[in-house]
Amino acid sequence: MEQEMNELKNRYELSFVTQSEDAASVKALLAKNNAQILNERPISKIQLAYKIAKQGYGFMSTTEFLADAQSVVTLRYDLQLEKDVLRGIIIKLKEPKKATEKETDERMPGKGPTAPQKLRNMFSGVLSNEALEKKIEEILQ
Repeated sequence: MEQEMNELKNRYELSFVTQSEDAASVKALLAKNNAQILNERPISKIQLAYKIAKQGYGFMSTTEFLADAQSVVTLRYDLQLEKDVLRGIIIKLKEPKKATEKETDERMPGKGPTAPQKLRNMFSGVLSNEALEKKIEEILQ
């Protein structure tokens, strides 16, 4: 049952800057919106390029989470209303593309065509200078 619920959810990444070193308010918003936290980076103090709400410094962190699309819409709105959060952005993460068997074989050493073979394959339809000159003469006549 839980597996089916996770299939309906997408992976997102939330990067945010807060006024305080405590990110409890952001975690509370994630919990309120039924987001399942997958990964968190530690909070670090950063100097802002320009002042936001008269603040020259902020505390930044990034969190990966699972949530459904409607919850993310609500979370974005809640982040804007949260006084402690100076800035926040949520992006949808793409699922990693699975390599096909052919792509895997070409990446593995000793498998697939070698560099000289690839060059020969690329230039197999290329004309020599003499053949090219003959073609041009035929076209011009």
